[in-house]
Amino acid sequence: MKINMGFAACDEWGMDVLNNAFEDILLDEIVDKTIYDSRGDEAVNEAYADWENGNTDAFVILQPVGVQKLNPADLRGMDMLLWNNLRMAFVTDGENVADQEIMLRETLQREFDIDNPRIAHCVDEENILAYDAILMEDRESGMRQFLSITDNCGVAYTTGRELVCTSPMNDRSLHECIYTAKDILAARGRWDQSHANPLPKLFVDKREDNHRQPKPFPPFSDEQ
Repeated sequence: MKINMGFAACDEWGMDVLNNAFEDILLDEIVDKTIYDSRGDEAVNEAYADWENGNTDAFVILQPVGVQKLNPADLRGMDMLLWNNLRMAFVTDGENVADQEIMLRETLQREFDIDNPRIAHCVDEENILAYDAILMEDRESGMRQFLSITDNCGVAYTTGRELVCTSPMNDRSLHECIYTAKDILAARGRWDQSHANPLPKLFVDKREDNHRQPKPFPPFSDEQ
C-alpha cells in the first residue's frame, strides 16, 4: 500500500534530514511525499490542513535535535514513544489513569494488531519487552528509560485521534516514522473492516424471565 504523506520541517536540520532520506529511492516506492517549503508552526499548520482536506493520509514533523515535544500539532491525545517492539505511553495530564489504560488497550488492538495486549505500569529494563506496552505516569523518568534503551532513537506518536502524525527522535529515525505511519494506517483498515459488520447474535434476551433462548432458524423445505 502506497500512502500520501506530508513532511513538515521545523528548521534547516529537519530539511537536511528529509533531503538525505529521500536519496534512498526505495522510499518513493511506498510514499508519495509532499514537503512543505515553510518552517516551524507554519509548516505544521500546512501539513494539518492538507490532511484535514484529504490530500494526505498522514504526516511527519521533524523537530530540532534534542527537542522532545511529543505532540507538535498541539492536538489532544495520548503521547507514545515507539521503537521496534517497545511501546511506551504517557498518561495525559489531568486524565484518569484507568481511562488512559482503556485508550491504550484499544490503540494496541486497532493500530498494532495485538488482540490481548499486556500492559505494565512500571517495569525494569530487563523485563520491559515482555509487555506489549508500558503506561507511564512519570513522563521524565519514562523518557530517560526509553532513550537509554534505544540509544536516543525512536518515533514519537500521539494516539487517540484519527490523525496519524509521527516525529523522529533523531536523524536516524525518519525511515521508522514513515513505516510506523504506514503500518498504523494498514492496521486501522484491517480492524475497521473486520468490525464494520459484526455477526448477528444467535441468542435473544427475554427480559421478563431473564432466560436466554436460541433464535429459531427458518424451517427447511422438503426440497432441501
